[in-house]
Amino acid sequence: MTLIILQFGVSMGDSLTSSQKILLWGVILLFIVLFIYFLFRTDKIITAKNQSLTQPVNPSQTNEMNDEEAAAIALAIHMYKREMHDMESLTITLKQVSRIYSPWSSKIYTLRQNPR
Repeated sequence: MTLIILQFGVSMGDSLTSSQKILLWGVILLFIVLFIYFLFRTDKIITAKNQSLTQPVNPSQTNEMNDEEAAAIALAIHMYKREMHDMESLTITLKQVSRIYSPWSSKIYTLRQNPR
């Protein structure tokens, strides 16, 4: 507690100002709320874990897939992935395009020695 008071810039003989008292109680209240929150949170996690360990596994609830369903899913994924890649020809066509002169692209105006 002495360490917290010394960090507020108060020596041991001086009393705390009202704003420092409010700040001190706010920090204490924050730690209490966080402690209670994490206490209930860990208790909730532990009880859920214990309940999942004590429940027996019912063999009728297992999700078994037959071979036809697995093949249908695999084929659908394969077809989807194949459509993602479009076939491109390896022909490159180059066209010469004549452009109109634009002062915005001229090196004379963009590469000056002494910028203004």
